[in-house]
Amino acid sequence: MYIDDKGIVLRCVKYDDKSFVAHLFTESRGHVSFMVNSSRSKRAGVGARLFQPLTFLSLQWDLKPNASLQRIKEARLLFVLQSIPLDPIKRSVAMLVTEFMAYALREESTNPELYQYIEHSLRWFDTAEEKHANFHLVFLLKMARFLGIAPNMESYECGSTFDLTRGDFTPPGSADGATLTAYDSHLLFLLNGATYETMGTISMNRQDRARMIGHLSAYYNIHIPKFPTLQSLDILQQLL
Repeated sequence: MYIDDKGIVLRCVKYDDKSFVAHLFTESRGHVSFMVNSSRSKRAGVGARLFQPLTFLSLQWDLKPNASLQRIKEARLLFVLQSIPLDPIKRSVAMLVTEFMAYALREESTNPELYQYIEHSLRWFDTAEEKHANFHLVFLLKMARFLGIAPNMESYECGSTFDLTRGDFTPPGSADGATLTAYDSHLLFLLNGATYETMGTISMNRQDRARMIGHLSAYYNIHIPKFPTLQSLDILQQLL
């Protein structure tokens, strides 16, 4: 059965000298792994040059329900990112976001709303000219809702601390596991309530952002099985 679809390339892994496996998050079926010919010839049916991380594709593929690797019949660019590839800070943020999604979405099934959220978010980030320094924080925090591990923000009270293991706020000193300071817990609460358009009003410096991305990485590490330490995290923290 052929499916007309959209998808974002998360990562590619070499299979042999003639092919590689491309992991995409698609609108219609969630995470799907495709076998792709490595040929970069313009006459190739599916150009390997299209399969770069964070590339959005319009594709038609042949669904084989019992196959672990699917085949793409046709693929073309859905749209071209303009500023992210050229801006060193945006590019580093994109590297983190892509690495994060490659792990967070590897078991994710059909979720069109999540795909649409990802596409909308990256389109917004690509066109944003200012006040986008908190983008990665809001993006990762909002995605937790789609993955069923959203922090409980209703338990927040002024001065409370966020328990990373329980995923909610507790009175100071009452948590059993790792907790954020009251200051960082307040930042988490503000970020959760922000949109891409309003997040620039949250006053944060480089040190604040470095701590918060570390907290969010730790949160996902706790709540998603086998979620690793992100390799691009150190690079981004140095830049921001």
